[in-house]
Amino acid sequence: MQQQNQPTQKNKIPREFLPWIILGVGVLVVLVGIIISSTEKEKPLPVPGPTPRIPKVNLIVQSNIGGAEVYLNDQQKALVSDTEHKAMLFNLPPNTYQVTVKKQGYADRTETVEITGKTISQTVEIYLRPTR
Repeated sequence: MQQQNQPTQKNKIPREFLPWIILGVGVLVVLVGIIISSTEKEKPLPVPGPTPRIPKVNLIVQSNIGGAEVYLNDQQKALVSDTEHKAMLFNLPPNTYQVTVKKQGYADRTETVEITGKTISQTVEIYLRPTR
């Protein structure tokens, strides 16, 4: 009897199974990645501390009348612009202020404004009414 040098079929994987094997290995890699990432310790969220205070704040005074005078604690500080109808008061430390807007022919109006220092600018709206 003569032996033939033919490869044995029991160790060979058919080519039609190759895409399924590659797909299975890919799915296995993804599942292992998900399992590993889910077992990592989650970092705790930072505990919010007190809101930092800003040392100086810009106050925007919005009005309906251009050319009006803006007073801060009874001292004239700015004029309301004719185009944008607002005035800027720069670098105010946190405190409570009396803001008054005046213009001839209109009733003066005063608002109490608390500058908190939690933002770099605050806006106050002060609208004037004509006097009769």
